[in-house]
Amino acid sequence: MLEYLGKASSTWFMGFFPLAEIYIAVPTAIAMGLDDLSIIFWSVFGNFTPALLITFMYEQITRFERINRWLSSLSSDKIRERINRWGIWFILFATPLAGVWLIAVAAKALGMNSRVFLLTCFASILLYAVVILVSIRAGVSVFSG
Repeated sequence: MLEYLGKASSTWFMGFFPLAEIYIAVPTAIAMGLDDLSIIFWSVFGNFTPALLITFMYEQITRFERINRWLSSLSSDKIRERINRWGIWFILFATPLAGVWLIAVAAKALGMNSRVFLLTCFASILLYAVVILVSIRAGVSVFSG
């Protein structure tokens, strides 16, 4: 049990760490010998945690009126409308490429709806984790005979 917890927490941390994220968490978890469900769960959970933290912290910071006015002045209503309408596609494809930390800060700074952002970000991370896992498993099976 302790061995599993060590592997799971390492996978979570690799997903959470800004320079590693999902691209390192999944292969590392495979190398450690975790089962596929655990690999997906812990790497996605680790990579999604920063999105939750940044969203929560942004909402806490905006409770201060002065900071809220300043942050609101960074984007116009037109930009907020566009990011909430079309930003879903950007979040879906860019989150694993640019990193969840950067995308979360950008989405919140541009005024994206938190629920839309979190759902899209989660879907993106989950999709990329599954694609990476399946690709690695297929590659290993091809080369192993």
